Amino acid sequence: MALRCSELNHGSVLLRRLSAMYKDGRFSDVSLKIGPERTLRAHRVVLASFSPYFEALLGDNWKEGKEDEIEILGLHGTTVSDLIEYAYSGHITVSKDNVQALLEAANFLGVELVKQSCIDFLKDSIDNETCLGIWQLADMFALKELSKVAKQHTLQHFADVCKLEEFVSLPSGFLTELLTDEELCVVHENLIPCAEEREKIVLQAVFEYIEHDKENRRCLLPKLLPLVRLSTLSEAHLKEIMTHRLVVDSCKQILEKAQKLKVDPIEEDSSEEKWALPRKFGNYIITWVPSEAMYFEELKRFAAEHRTYLGRLNDLDNDLYVTGMELWIQHEDGPPVVRQLKVYYNDDSRCTFRGGNLTGVATDIDHSLEHHEFHLKQNERITKVEMCTNLHKGLIRKLTFYTNKKNAHGLPKRYGPYGDDDAQDINYDSMEAPESYGFLAGVASSVTESEFRLRRRLQFVWRSYALPRYNNGGHYETPPPLPPRPTIRHVIPS
Repeated sequence: MALRCSELNHGSVLLRRLSAMYKDGRFSDVSLKIGPERTLRAHRVVLASFSPYFEALLGDNWKEGKEDEIEILGLHGTTVSDLIEYAYSGHITVSKDNVQALLEAANFLGVELVKQSCIDFLKDSIDNETCLGIWQLADMFALKELSKVAKQHTLQHFADVCKLEEFVSLPSGFLTELLTDEELCVVHENLIPCAEEREKIVLQAVFEYIEHDKENRRCLLPKLLPLVRLSTLSEAHLKEIMTHRLVVDSCKQILEKAQKLKVDPIEEDSSEEKWALPRKFGNYIITWVPSEAMYFEELKRFAAEHRTYLGRLNDLDNDLYVTGMELWIQHEDGPPVVRQLKVYYNDDSRCTFRGGNLTGVATDIDHSLEHHEFHLKQNERITKVEMCTNLHKGLIRKLTFYTNKKNAHGLPKRYGPYGDDDAQDINYDSMEAPESYGFLAGVASSVTESEFRLRRRLQFVWRSYALPRYNNGGHYETPPPLPPRPTIRHVIPS
């Protein structure tokens, strides 16, 4: 007969007793010199068990490992001390003050759990001000995943990052890598401007980088300038660049080549094709988002004109977007409702929507209703819509629009609210583009069937970009390759 006994927390008890012996200096058999005047006493078996470096050093193959005192060179003394404490306790604190030194020491000593903790801390710390430093740190220690995350943040926030002091201090190799990347994305006031405006910002960043250390960096311009998509710039702007004080003869040849590429057709799959086209940093998409509002548009009476209108909303090449609204609110017979809505577009077109069913006859706008009107400023787009509708009739009770601009308090600029939601049976709806840097491109309606009647449900048409990102597992994801024409999502027009 035999009885096998076990202690569930045996490991933690043993570790706790070893930690107490370490603090008391009992049974220590090696000294670690971690600074000019600092020495730690520890146990060889503990050091070897938590660090592959110590396991190799304290083995039979190294003469130094048999000595009573071992000197640890090139690492911060406090950091080594913290790691020795971790060996006995299993606990360590990672902060912005010690993460770099801790990463270096954990990498050197082979303490993988602490190293990964530092990587996770740095990944969570990436923002506009830290991304360049973390990218360089990740490159120094060959941390590929961290390097990808930091670089991706830099690419997707280039317009903000290039204004910081860290950018002009960046080694030229890192800048070259950024300029070469197809996913370099320029954002201005939370919008992605046209291709020419994007490359203007990239070119200006290159000039400011050279100016920061003109004597030593001027020779870099002929290498960096071809990495800018110069052929996407206008002829007038290319001529203006020719006169820039940094542009030398070799650079003028590059600019002349860009002018030639604007005129002469580019052979498909040629080495020059990439530099003559805008960067493909993401998929430009359209998303139709239905609302609970039941409205029909005047164009429904003219089938051909309606098809043309829907075609313009679906055409990503025309850069259509909403520039303003007019609203007419009725206060009679109960709570106020938006009876009529006129949408203005950047191509000077407009479309009017009226509350009612499909068979309703549109009449001239009733100017006895309460009237509101707003028009967006330059580089301003609607980025969010909040709506309250009557549950039974589908009429809008309150409507609010938010834009990419900021107010004096740093919050999104707002138009409205128009109307009032102080009533029963209200449906609240908040809509915005599902992807990055989206804006309201248009408004349309689609047929729905309710109580044996055909009615029109308002739909809000959003344009946005699907950019590469990291999933929850920390793995890098790139959008599918761009098709010959951009894709359209969730198109439900009748």
